[in-house]
Amino acid sequence: MSPSTSETRGSQIKHIPVKEYIWKSLHDLKEAGQSYDDLLSRMIRRERDYRDRQMIVDIDREGEFVAFDPEAIMKDD
Repeated sequence: MSPSTSETRGSQIKHIPVKEYIWKSLHDLKEAGQSYDDLLSRMIRRERDYRDRQMIVDIDREGEFVAFDPEAIMKDD
């Protein structure tokens, strides 16, 4: 299955086929009055935040982080 596209009031709308149990899970997460677009946008932001935090934890754990002095970087030589 591939997504389909349609135009609604100047905005391009994508239709993404999902299995019924996935749609039900999304529906259960959706708040009253919230659109699926808003729900998915929030989920994407949360996933990006999680990945950013995980990257920081991994860098800290692996010891690849190198501390620096911002004043030394900003001053002109």
